[in-house]
Amino acid sequence: RNALFRLPARVDYRALPWVTYTDPELAQVGLTEAGAREQGDVHVLRWPFADNDRAHTERDTVGEVKIVTRRNGRIVGATILGASAGDLIVPWALAISQKLKIGAMANLIVPYPTRGEAGKRAAGAYYTPTLFAPRTRRLVRFLARFG
Repeated sequence: RNALFRLPARVDYRALPWVTYTDPELAQVGLTEAGAREQGDVHVLRWPFADNDRAHTERDTVGEVKIVTRRNGRIVGATILGASAGDLIVPWALAISQKLKIGAMANLIVPYPTRGEAGKRAAGAYYTPTLFAPRTRRLVRFLARFG
């Protein structure tokens, strides 16, 4: 855009994905886990393709989705190892470029069964510690008394 129309354009290198076309594919966008840890406290979420129904259907369960967030839930990196990793990294590049939090990806509706569901499940894992915290258990016990 800049060269043709003299319109200002910027490239956000934080959201620039790359893919290594090996078997299995490796795709990455944003910060790696190590890079994010250098910048501060992070939360790492993983979901293996061994727990994905589509991967079982295709008999190719090698790999995982790994998401790196700040403690406040802002997505800063994603790495995917497995079949179609280059295709699966796209929504994570969008999430990083738009500075989305993990809740946006956890609430995403994806078709079932697809490999893309692994990304949604990894995002949902962000809330697992809260759901099973002692405070939540006490609240559920209290509410169970009423009905």
